[in-house]
Amino acid sequence: MTTSDKCSKLRFDRQPGYPMSFHPAGKRVRVMFAGTAVADSTRAMVMDEDDHRPVYYFAQDDVRMDLMSGTAHSSH
Repeated sequence: MTTSDKCSKLRFDRQPGYPMSFHPAGKRVRVMFAGTAVADSTRAMVMDEDDHRPVYYFAQDDVRMDLMSGTAHSSH
């Protein structure tokens, strides 16, 4: 089984019954800010959770890291 097969659609069940999935977006995803493409990928992943909007995740190679700066914010 390849890595892409394993990641085609992962599904997790958290307590109490809080389903989520993590899967390839299946399309090109581009993030624009002030007229500049800051992310552009055909490999983006999507995390779907109940009661939340979908969240896209990008490989660093697909993000203009030269335009990014760190913050004190974190999530888990």
